[in-house]
Amino acid sequence: MSVDSKAALFVMLGQAASKVIGRLDEVVPSDSLYLSASYDLASLVPNTVRESTKAAEAYRLFFVFENYLRELIVDVLSAGSEGSWWDCVPSDVQVEVLKLEEMEQIKGWMALGSRDKSALLTLPQLLKVIDTNWKGMFDDVVRDKGLIQEARLIVHLRNTICHMTAISDEELSRVRQTMRDWFRVVAP
Repeated sequence: MSVDSKAALFVMLGQAASKVIGRLDEVVPSDSLYLSASYDLASLVPNTVRESTKAAEAYRLFFVFENYLRELIVDVLSAGSEGSWWDCVPSDVQVEVLKLEEMEQIKGWMALGSRDKSALLTLPQLLKVIDTNWKGMFDDVVRDKGLIQEARLIVHLRNTICHMTAISDEELSRVRQTMRDWFRVVAP
C-alpha cells in the first residue's frame, strides 16, 4: 500500500470516527448555542442542541414558505380587489386574526412591535385565503389548485417543528418537495 493510499485511508477513518463520536449524546456538538457571551447550552444539553440544529433547517424552510405566501396573498388580493386585501379574507379567518391581535395588545410588554394582520395568519389560514379567492384571483398566479392540497399535507409537519419536535429526514424531504413544486409553478 502506497503512502498516499495509507494517508487517504487514515483521513477516511478519521472522518468516519468523527461522525460516530459526534452523534453520541454526551459529546458536545460543534454548533454552539449561547445564552450569553460565556454560557453555551451545547455543553449543558448537547443532544438537545444537536436536535435543535437539525430542526432549524425545517423551521427556516417553513419561515420562508409562510412569508412567501403572505406576501403573495397581500399582493394578489391588493391588486385584484377594489377594497383592502383584508376584505377578501374569509370572515371566520378574520375573527381568528382579530382575536390574536387582541392577545398581542395584552402582551404589549413583549417586544413584538407592530405587525400587519397578514403576519398573524397561520399556514392553514393562508391556504384557505388562496382557496377561497381562487377564481379570478389566484387561478392565474398559482395555476394548479393541487398545490393547495399538497401544502395542506405539510401543515402537521410545520406544527411539529413549531412545537419543538424535530422531524425525520423523510418528512423534511416532503417539505422541500412541496416548496419546490410551489416555486416551480408560482415563481418560475
